[in-house]
Amino acid sequence: MLYLALSVATALALPRQIAALSASALFGVTQGFLIALLATITGCMMTFIAAKYLFSAKVAQKFPEKSQTIHQFLSESTFTKALIIRILPLGSNFLTNVIAGATNIPFKPYVLGSFIGFIPQMVIFSLAGGGAKLAESHEQGALLALSGIALLLIISLVIKNKAKKKLSKAKPLSI
Repeated sequence: MLYLALSVATALALPRQIAALSASALFGVTQGFLIALLATITGCMMTFIAAKYLFSAKVAQKFPEKSQTIHQFLSESTFTKALIIRILPLGSNFLTNVIAGATNIPFKPYVLGSFIGFIPQMVIFSLAGGGAKLAESHEQGALLALSGIALLLIISLVIKNKAKKKLSKAKPLSI
């Protein structure tokens, strides 16, 4: 029952951190983590699908250039970009899902990148919800590690993009 409630709540903008805290407070760290993680990814999928079917045509019609720009950006290396967005949660989970769904990016890599990217922060908040006292140095270390991972992923995307541009600019050989 909590799984369903949290799925709907995260689909409607409940922060995933609150889902992890509350589920772990009620069911302990391990079970709470699993419930919150699965509910969060379910909520992510629900919002993505709703946005795709309810808003994509309207968004494309009202903001054609911005919609196309976002679609082009997120449709390449979707898994990695979703992973980065989720590891470094700098914005609203809900709005990210709405934008992703409304711009018709690929569903599977987006959801898989989101799922894996949710895990680190969900672990931290599940531990806190389960009563574990996280030392400030541990929190800072986790943040630094996650930032480092995200930075490496960003660098790999930049290198991949530069290589792609270089290949597209290369002139074909004449025979």
